[in-house]
Amino acid sequence: MGERLRRLSAQSSLLVLVAAIGLGGCQGCLTESKYPEASAGQKPPGSQEVTAPGREWLRGKLPPEVNSGRPVHGGTFTIRVGSEPVGLNLLDDRYGIDATVHYLLGPVYETLFDIDRERPPYKLLPLLAESYEESEDRAIQVLRLRKGVRFHNGEPFTSKDVKAVLDAVLDPKNPSTLLKSFLADLASYEAPTEYTVMLRWKKPNYLGFRSFATELPMVPWQSLQGDFSTLPLNKEPIGTGPFRFEHWEPNREITFANNDQYWGNGAYLNKVILRFVKDQTLANQLFEKGEFDLMTSIQPVVWRSLERIEAHNEWAFRDYNRIYSLANNYSWIGWNELRPFFRDRRVRTALAMLFPYERVRQNIDLGLEIPTTCPFYLESAYCDPDVNRHDFNPEAAARLLSQAGWADTNGDGILDKDGLPFHFTLLISAHSVRMGKIANLLQSEYRKLGIDMDVEKVEFPLLTERVLKHQFDAVFLLWVNSDFEADIYTVFHSSQTQASNFVSYSNPEVDRLLVESRQTFDEGRRIEVNRAIHRLLYHDQVYNFVSVRPTLDAVKKRVRGIRPYTGWYDLRRIWIEPQGTADSRSR
Repeated sequence: MGERLRRLSAQSSLLVLVAAIGLGGCQGCLTESKYPEASAGQKPPGSQEVTAPGREWLRGKLPPEVNSGRPVHGGTFTIRVGSEPVGLNLLDDRYGIDATVHYLLGPVYETLFDIDRERPPYKLLPLLAESYEESEDRAIQVLRLRKGVRFHNGEPFTSKDVKAVLDAVLDPKNPSTLLKSFLADLASYEAPTEYTVMLRWKKPNYLGFRSFATELPMVPWQSLQGDFSTLPLNKEPIGTGPFRFEHWEPNREITFANNDQYWGNGAYLNKVILRFVKDQTLANQLFEKGEFDLMTSIQPVVWRSLERIEAHNEWAFRDYNRIYSLANNYSWIGWNELRPFFRDRRVRTALAMLFPYERVRQNIDLGLEIPTTCPFYLESAYCDPDVNRHDFNPEAAARLLSQAGWADTNGDGILDKDGLPFHFTLLISAHSVRMGKIANLLQSEYRKLGIDMDVEKVEFPLLTERVLKHQFDAVFLLWVNSDFEADIYTVFHSSQTQASNFVSYSNPEVDRLLVESRQTFDEGRRIEVNRAIHRLLYHDQVYNFVSVRPTLDAVKKRVRGIRPYTGWYDLRRIWIEPQGTADSRSR
């Protein structure tokens, strides 16, 4: 299989900006097999050696025994990670904006409350705070902190730490604008006792307290003293979680060890290793050799190739369970409206009409990604079902560009306006083969109408730095949210250009609706408001909304207690079945 995997390498899918927005929903997008010559569980014609996997394996659904049985302690769990973080302080924009959040928030850092991710309406669950009381007008909350909690450095967790975290995030000198944004309505906070925190809000905010309670990692107050940009915390995180940071070997791995002094029911695993493997071909080779307990971000072409009932795939059928689930995310192309090319909505709409969605879906994503137009969770009532994607229509796109004043006035084949040629650069991650393939398609379609687009591939840390500073023309990225709810105020409100409104979008009506959504506690009215936001954002083509990216992972069959959630996997629940027991079940 190794040589075949090397030939099939085609996509890198791990590019994550962790922020509020989410999607889901897949109706028949993944059939049990693309290769019908063999039925599930049967040997294919002419074969006496290969037994086909069951239907659930082909569908990427975990078998029931994976989440049953009595957990045991011990073992090391190795995860393939597609990009190495720059730092580990999640209070810093530079470090809290990528996939690092998946691995740190929960296992190492903890928040005041957790989210019940299994049962609607996904209520808050006690974590570092045991409870809270709220005034009738929802303007004041009083939190009761859990006693007996200690950080990994032995220091006790108290209200002083909560206040210090808020002080650091809200300090205008610190690069914490993404976290500041959901605290914009916070009027004041105090720690009246050692285990009590009081919040006062300028006005009720439907998601303000929820975001504060579930997204703000708690760290010891001592770790925040000094120059924020050079804190030891950036390289050696200190939290209260069931895993403690052990070591970071650059260009190879980060290791977490079991925190045997954990305040609650601790984790089962002895150790978690985040193994950095950016190159997809190398990752595929190590996957086949069994070096990952969890192989993440499998390329669609490899995912589909593993459905072939052939001898070279038997290692995968035997040793791994595949995981297909729809994550709470969407990919998008953003147009920097500070650039003259993208200020006119007609131009942005024309570019949407030049996106060959069907070719991307069939030839690059192989039917695994789900097209979307919505900035909310796709299956939620917030997405307006009457919003339809623009069809691929170069003729209509050409008319819109002409109406916007773009024409080839000097006969060089490139559209121009007021002496400015339509030439811009699309910024993408250096390791995203998928985005590179899509960019090549777009270059071809744009060029046919006289639009000249360059593609610049950069390492993800530099990409995020440039996006935060608005130093780009257009950018191809992915938003991910760990919650089903999403406060998209920080992404699209005109006041948030120093936060997550990277494209400098401004629409007074959208601003008004975003504020109303934050202050609306009636679910029916909030649905109406958010659907109106959806309609306006798509009408304005703030982004070229692309698709929901599914989880395409594979986990060793001995691994138990693993299931995909909106916020990735819960490493606290994972355990490894003793050798021998799983072997008999996997055949």
